[in-house]
Amino acid sequence: MRDSTTRKILLTKTPTPLKLYTPPFIIDEVYKYKDLLAKKAMLNKNEVLGLILQLIYASGTEIIDYKYLKKFRNDAEKISPTMNDAIYFAVALYKKCPIWSNDKPIAKQNKIKIISTKDLLAILNSLK
Repeated sequence: MRDSTTRKILLTKTPTPLKLYTPPFIIDEVYKYKDLLAKKAMLNKNEVLGLILQLIYASGTEIIDYKYLKKFRNDAEKISPTMNDAIYFAVALYKKCPIWSNDKPIAKQNKIKIISTKDLLAILNSLK
C-alpha cells in the first residue's frame, strides 16, 4: 500500500482529473478489513486507517450517499454478478461511469464497462 500501483493512480494529477466515486460503506469495509490490510501493507491498524482516509481525501473520491443510489438498486442487483458488488453497479448507473476493478466476475456482465488497473494505467499514460 505504501508504494502500490493503486495509491499512485489515486494520487496522479492529470490534465483531465480522474474522478472516482464510491458508496459510503467503503469506510466500514476498510475498518472491517483493517487487520488484513495492515498485514499486507506492513503497517499498524491506525496507520492503515489514516492512510486510506488520506487517499480518499487526496484523490478527491466522492462518496455517494445511499439516498441517491436507492433508485438504481434493482437494476444494479440484476446486472451485478454478486449481491456484494451490486452497490458498485448502483454507483456506476447513477454516475454513468465505468467501474474500476480487477475482479474477474464483475467483468463477465456487459451492461457496465469495467476498467482494470492495467487499462486505467494505459489511459493515464495517454494523458501525459
